[in-house]
Parts: sequence; structure tokens; C-alpha cells
Amino acid sequence: MGETSYAYLIAGGSAVAVTLLLSRKYIEAMIRGDYGRKSTPTLEKKPKYHSSRDDPIPQPTPLYITPEQVSTYDDRPWRPFRWPYHQTMSIFKLDVNHWLDMDKYYVDYIKEKERVYHRYGDENIGWLPGSELACRELMDMVRDHMLKRYPLLFTSEDEGQHVKNELTGELLDMTEPLKEHPLIYVSKMAKEDFYIVLKNKDDGKHYLMAAAVPFPGGSFGIKNKLGKHLDIIHSEVPYYESKLKPSMEKWFAKMAPADLVERASWYISWDHKLLCNNVYALQDGAKVDSDIEPTEFNVRVERQTLRRLPKSDAIIFTNHPVFYNIDEMKDEPLIPSLIRKIIFEAPEGICKYKNFASFRDHLVPYLDELVQRQLDLGLITEDTPLKTLPTYPFSNFFKDSNEEKGWNNPVHPNNNYREKLEKEIKETEKKEDASKLV
Repeated sequence: MGETSYAYLIAGGSAVAVTLLLSRKYIEAMIRGDYGRKSTPTLEKKPKYHSSRDDPIPQPTPLYITPEQVSTYDDRPWRPFRWPYHQTMSIFKLDVNHWLDMDKYYVDYIKEKERVYHRYGDENIGWLPGSELACRELMDMVRDHMLKRYPLLFTSEDEGQHVKNELTGELLDMTEPLKEHPLIYVSKMAKEDFYIVLKNKDDGKHYLMAAAVPFPGGSFGIKNKLGKHLDIIHSEVPYYESKLKPSMEKWFAKMAPADLVERASWYISWDHKLLCNNVYALQDGAKVDSDIEPTEFNVRVERQTLRRLPKSDAIIFTNHPVFYNIDEMKDEPLIPSLIRKIIFEAPEGICKYKNFASFRDHLVPYLDELVQRQLDLGLITEDTPLKTLPTYPFSNFFKDSNEEKGWNNPVHPNNNYREKLEKEIKETEKKEDASKLV
């Protein structure tokens, strides 16, 4: 429980065979702007999904947004709700421009990273001998990506030896010898969590060798996970042994540095904490407090990417959590219906893993109201098929968005949980301090 962000991303390798054709269909729809149309692309032959080891690595194109623009900039609006629900993963080829996305919560996330590392240290960041080359290569790749993709947000006058983060005001000294570990520099530039996995030459299996994970959402502490084989790390993941494990190593073996993929996972909570959400802080069998307003519930979407480093051959996983209040999605066709269906009828292991039972009885009257509202407004009918959205993984307004301005919800253009996040973090700090005195 709480290991969703990392575990589900790795599990994606084994789901490629199942989801590839669906991914192709929706990717083509996204390219053509067919979101929301009744007609769907015709399935064609399976596309080439893996590159050769010698194919050039995609490079980002500049996005000239300013620090002022970032304060109102929204990340792409993911809606990863699938039905029927299976323990698989819809994987999409990743545009390198969106490897490390920017949004209006960037500064808040960077500040929270610093707080978590200061308080918890090696519980959330660590590295083992043998990961040195991979960590340094990752730092260089993140630095170069930020300088190329966001030239007004990250600046350098000496070819990356010193990098000014224009959003936080910090000047990062990356001259040799490094003053801090490479993962610290990475965490000061990118808001994502990072996992570094390396293949062991003796047994040919993959192990977690370094990680910077301040935002696990639940109980994923990396201290006791470092050095462990992925099978051990995934021991609590539902249906891993029966459905996911067999093909995972095969997927890794084929992955080339030019292959970048992304997907999203999600669960529901009633807060915006990044370190540990309320739904995972409950004791086993406990229920949400009855006085929590249903409108406080949100979906935590974890936008995840996977790529390979060319020199060290390490596999890099990233995770970026973002919250969407259920109320802000109430006029998006089928969203309330899908959420209601999944939290009650997903496979038993998934329901337990995501702790749906702790809140679904409390939430269902509200979801019923939203479903009826969509029926009354004509957004759906009684005969509308309840299935994965044709716009997956993005919202139905994605096609009308502008990359220069961000992907703002036109119905809720000023939606922002920054103040709530800050309040919840302060409350968490008080509880943490009180627990130390006991």
C-alpha cells in the first residue's frame, strides 16, 4: 500500500503487449485532434515500439515560458480511468518535451522536497556503490534537458557549470568536485521523484540502486528497498506474480535509450499531501471521518515516465503527482460514472491496494449526484457505454489547449490547491514534532 507510483510504473513493461494496439489508436487520435469524435481510428499493423541501440536520442525543443507564466501554468490534464479494470497498464510513447513537465506547483514541490529530505534523509533519498556513473549521468541529462527545454527558467553563462534556477533563485554550482550528491542537484531542478535501476551482470536481473523519492504518497521508504531485486520490491503489488512478472525483464532487455514511454496511475484521497496521503495514513480497516465533505475528495494522478540512460545503461523511472478535485471534473462526460464503478467493482486486490473500502461508502452518494447531474445536462445518457474514455489519457479539453499557456480547465481556469497544500504540510509538521516528544 502506498507504493503505487513506483510499482505500477515498472509493471508497465509487462503490459505493453496487451495495451499497444489501444495506445496506437489513441495516440493517432491525439495527433489528428480527433478527441471526442464518434469515429475512431482503424487499427493497423503493430507499430515499431522499440528502437535500435544506435538510434539518436530525442532532444527537447525550447519552450519560452517565463517564471511569471509558470505561476498559472497547468500540466497536461490526465484522466487515467479505465474500465474494464485489469492489472495492466496503458503505455504511450513519450514526447521528450514532456519528460520533465512544468506546472504552477513547481516551487511548492521543490520546497517540499527540501523539507522532506531535511527531516527524513535516507528514508527518501539514497544511493549504493555501483550507482555513481548512473547518478552523475542522470544529473547531466536533467541539467541539459532543463537548459534546452526551459531557456528562460534555467540559465547558464558557462555551459552548465553553474545553473541558475530562475524559479527558486538558487544558483547551482556543478563544477568538479561536486559539492553535493548528483541526486540532490537533480532534486533541485526537477519536481519529479526519480528511481535508478541497474542490471546485475551476475544474474542478469534488475535492482534498485539509487532513488530520490520525497513524494511516495504512502509507505514507500527507499532505505530498505535499495539493493533489492524488483521482484522483492513488488511483492505486495496485486497480481504481480501471476500477470506482470513473466514479461517485465523481457521488456527491459529490449529498451533502448531512444525509447521513452509514459503512463499514469491514480488513487483517491481527501488531502493534497505529497509525502503521505490521508488514505494511506489510516489504520487497517479504518474509515474516513464522517465529517469530511465529499467535495474535499480528489484524485491523485501519478504521471510516470520510463527511459534508459545511454552510458550507464541504467533505467530511469520518474513520478510526478498532481491532484484533481473530483468536483472540477464533474462536467467531463463519464468521469463520475467511471470512478463510482471502479472503486466498487475493480478486482479485489486492486480495491484493497488502493484502500477504496475506507471511503467509498462515504463518497458514493456524492458520485450518484454527479452522475445524475450529467444525465440531466445531457452529457451522458442511460445508454452511454461505460468504458475507458476515448480521450485517454488526457481530458476532453486537451485538444483545445495551448502549450504556451498550459492546459487550463476552461470551466475551472483558476483552480489551485497551493494554499491547501501549504496548510496541510504545516499541520503535518506539527504532528511530526509532537510524535518526537512522545
